[in-house]
Amino acid sequence: MFLAVNTTGHISHFDQASTTLSRSLLSNESDDNIMLIPTGSFILPTFCDLHLHAPQFLYQGTGLHLPLMEWLNQYAFKAEESLDQDADLARRIYTRLGERLVENGTGAVLLFGTIKEETKWDWPFYPVCLPTYQSIWQPHSC
Repeated sequence: MFLAVNTTGHISHFDQASTTLSRSLLSNESDDNIMLIPTGSFILPTFCDLHLHAPQFLYQGTGLHLPLMEWLNQYAFKAEESLDQDADLARRIYTRLGERLVENGTGAVLLFGTIKEETKWDWPFYPVCLPTYQSIWQPHSC
């Protein structure tokens, strides 16, 4: 298999290396990044996270022993309030979450934020995630 990625990071060609177009691309100099995929290899799409509560990144992995409502009361609601009260903390937490999403190969995500508009929509995800062509959707309510 033959894969070509153009200068904007998009796949411009993906086909058998033996096709006429593949051979032509291989023989001509191109600005595209060209890769031959070894036999037996496979291509996986990016990870799509369809439900992520961004404020929960602040306390991820805590309270796993608790039933849902106790966990929400003990961790979730308090953490969301702290993010709503401190825009700098929210920006730091959300920036780190954006970096983590990029590091782990998440290509698309549906993000839920807090209720407060100022900290919910003034997120730094875009400068962190968009250079890697991630898709980010933010619903209007949680």
